[in-house]
Amino acid sequence: MKPVKRVAAIVLAATISMSAMQSGALAVEAAEQTAWQQTAVQQTAVQFTGFVHAGQQIGEVPFVLGQDIVSLTAQMPQALSVILADGTTMDIPVSWICLGDYANTDDFYYQFVPQWDMTAYSPAGVLDSATGVPYVVAQRTDSAQTASEDGVMQSQQNANKNASTIFSFLIKNCNFHAAAACGILANIECESNFNPACWGDRGTSYGICQWHNERLTAMQNWCAGHGYNWKELTGQLYYLRQELSGNTNRYLYNGLTIANKLRAKANTAKGAFDAGYDWCYYYEVPANRGARSAERGNKARNRYWPDFSGKTVTEDPTPGDSHKPVYNVFSDIRKGAWYCSAVQFVYDKGIMNGTGDGRFSPNDRLSRAMVATLLYNLSRSRCGCTVKSPANARFSDVPAGAWYATPVRWAVSAGILGGSSNGKFNPSGVITREQFATALYHYAKKLGRNVSASASLDRFSDSANVSSGARAAMQWAVAKKIVNGTDQKMLNPKGSLTRAEAAQMIKSFVSAVA
Repeated sequence: MKPVKRVAAIVLAATISMSAMQSGALAVEAAEQTAWQQTAVQQTAVQFTGFVHAGQQIGEVPFVLGQDIVSLTAQMPQALSVILADGTTMDIPVSWICLGDYANTDDFYYQFVPQWDMTAYSPAGVLDSATGVPYVVAQRTDSAQTASEDGVMQSQQNANKNASTIFSFLIKNCNFHAAAACGILANIECESNFNPACWGDRGTSYGICQWHNERLTAMQNWCAGHGYNWKELTGQLYYLRQELSGNTNRYLYNGLTIANKLRAKANTAKGAFDAGYDWCYYYEVPANRGARSAERGNKARNRYWPDFSGKTVTEDPTPGDSHKPVYNVFSDIRKGAWYCSAVQFVYDKGIMNGTGDGRFSPNDRLSRAMVATLLYNLSRSRCGCTVKSPANARFSDVPAGAWYATPVRWAVSAGILGGSSNGKFNPSGVITREQFATALYHYAKKLGRNVSASASLDRFSDSANVSSGARAAMQWAVAKKIVNGTDQKMLNPKGSLTRAEAAQMIKSFVSAVA
């Protein structure tokens, strides 16, 4: 992640414009939603209503770091088709302007948009760089030789492999859907071409996200303190997850962290664009960020969504990872605690993560939305517990864009969790120990497992408190050693489920049914 550059786009425009061209008005970070707008200025000019390929990528040209912009733009079309008022088309001569700071940054791709002689050809209305004109992408080809301080060279084959690994990590370990992951991939490609050994910004930023200054130091220190190598992809991915889990003002806006903002996007091509846009706009924050954000949104929608939206994530996203002890990952997990091995299990499998600020919060209560999410993660983990579900349940209190919407629909449609009343799910409601045991009981049945095992509950002093509707599930859970009772030989069936208890029950469940 690079610091904000303050090189005015109008200066850049002047350096690349042909002397015969008169550029339109440039709005640099004042509006921040468009790089520029061109409007009619001459009544005597040929009037046109728009471009034939407005808002579309019409080409991709190669460049190498340090290449002069004149030779770069010479590869781009020198004329574009416009639509006249009578519906016919004609070609007009154009030159090209970069939406980013090409002269002062070292990104791996840039988006270029056209400009033209306004005295000769005038649009009937306002055209902006986001939707009103075609664009060309310039892609670095020397990324195959991006060197680190250690002389590590990045091949395009490795870049593609790393992109797949990062996508899998974002899905399995960070609970992003495909559209959100595609948006992040588009940004990481621009920052580093997926090279964890990439130095940028004249040797001051490093890694896949180009961490800079104090954030680079923070990444180095965190990796060292948690047993990761800060120069390697695995360490950087786990640090990224840790960084995004922090509920700090730096990543908080409108009540949502950037991670939850992306999770709330639709899992569609448009959602991929929106995710790429927001990640750039709120997390990367480059100069002229409105235009750069649209550029990366386009990359997410047009490149990564077609390639990755149907990808089945089956491979280990961090091959070779040694699964660092959770007591070295979370400050509130004590080595030897009764739940330590269970937390290790659910963390390694990507079923449960921390709660932010380096904590797991083992004694926190779980809401119904959280339980739906961890069961959904269990189904997607490599534990032999995959459950297919149409995920078509709908509830008036589960917004379509909520971070828990897909898990809730999956769990209810599969018959693992039930709704509340009056068409509601009650996502913020707490879940009890007997309710979670019942959910696991239904989960086992959905897996096709025999759930006839039954143990007497009489040895527990509070067995009478078990609800009649949960008794068969609790008898099964006790027989399978999924529920063992508390130290006081009590089931505590109506007690609120804690994160530590959920981790232990999940671990025991997998052992019993997988």
